[in-house]
Amino acid sequence: MANCSKFLAYALVKLDGHGGYAGWRWIFIVEGLLTIVVAVASKWLLADWPEQAKFLTDEERALLLEKLSQSEGVAKMDRLDKDALRLVLRDWKIWTGGLMYFGTVVSNYSIAYYLPTVLAGLGYTSSEAQIQTIPIYAAGFAVALLAAWVSDRLQHRFGFVMLGAAINAIGYAVLLATERVSVKVRYMALYLVECGLWIGSPVEVVWLTNNLGGHYKRAIGTAIQIAMGNMSGFVASNIFIEAQAPRYPVGYGVALAMTGVAGGAAAVLYQGLKRENNKRDRGERDHRLGLGKEELDNIGDDHPQFRFAL
Repeated sequence: MANCSKFLAYALVKLDGHGGYAGWRWIFIVEGLLTIVVAVASKWLLADWPEQAKFLTDEERALLLEKLSQSEGVAKMDRLDKDALRLVLRDWKIWTGGLMYFGTVVSNYSIAYYLPTVLAGLGYTSSEAQIQTIPIYAAGFAVALLAAWVSDRLQHRFGFVMLGAAINAIGYAVLLATERVSVKVRYMALYLVECGLWIGSPVEVVWLTNNLGGHYKRAIGTAIQIAMGNMSGFVASNIFIEAQAPRYPVGYGVALAMTGVAGGAAAVLYQGLKRENNKRDRGERDHRLGLGKEELDNIGDDHPQFRFAL
């Protein structure tokens, strides 16, 4: 979809002067209107629950409900009360996963700031640069699909997050050496940053979701993680100082450091989950089985029979 938007932006820039508006204004007008239309239509097109999905047959709906029930297992949180909310907000996994995502998504916001500078070094105009970004985003899209497929096949997340962080870091290390490498090498570094970003960030969201048991915990926890990731825009928008172009030592340096933060948070999350699984295997959480049925059925992934995905 990002690639399609680049083609659209390239076409809309050609409307420069029409209606008294500059080309860049037409991009905001048309793409903004499309966003509004799709957002309004989604009210009726997206179903909240399988029971409401009119596009499913009765057989498909029953199969989906059965799969959802199996995936949830013993970890349930279908009632949002004071105790459940306390369990959610005090869960270290959510905040660690949010920090991990925050560090990675800085790259997502940052690339918009330095991409035009690198492409300008290759001699492209602003409109041509829109087209030249397409292969970069296409590469990110391809590796995201591949990483998702392999990660699911292996039932493993941590290694892919660290692989993405490593590739991302290599890309930023090259960009930090801007004055000592050719423009083409810098262009290659953009692929590394984009591919590293899209190996890591989708897996990070899925990894945390896999480890949040129960409807409400998963919903609130995922929202917190995404919100923390979105806040990284405050960092990215302030670290690429125009006077430092094209070297951007502060911008590239901070983005590299935030990649390190993401990797560190991922390591903490992995070790914490592994340690907790070991404790449950040894029966150190079995005392929770003595809770009343109503309480036990609403503690989500704190249920001693739940095991965390690594």
